Amino acid sequence: MKAIKTLVAVMGILLLGGLGLLGYGLTTKTGRNAKPTALADFGAVAIPLPAGARIEQMAVAGERVILRIAGPGPERLIVLDPAGGTVTGSFVMTPEAPAVAR
Repeated sequence: MKAIKTLVAVMGILLLGGLGLLGYGLTTKTGRNAKPTALADFGAVAIPLPAGARIEQMAVAGERVILRIAGPGPERLIVLDPAGGTVTGSFVMTPEAPAVAR
């Protein structure tokens, strides 16, 4: 009977120790991955558009903002980084020449 009591006591201590380690691991990991809540102020950013062009659509992709620009000339996609207030790149849609049948 004494052996069973000892075994139950040891298993209880192991269970409490495991739960304590689990709680410690959860609290240290959640505090380490905290992201800043507010973006830094970067002022006014000028995005050059051709004369007569307009923003047709805006979309968010991950941590980037994509603007679809339409107007005279080919359509363009402008990729912005809202955290830094910079234009990271752009895509110009050019029509492909039709294939010639032989």
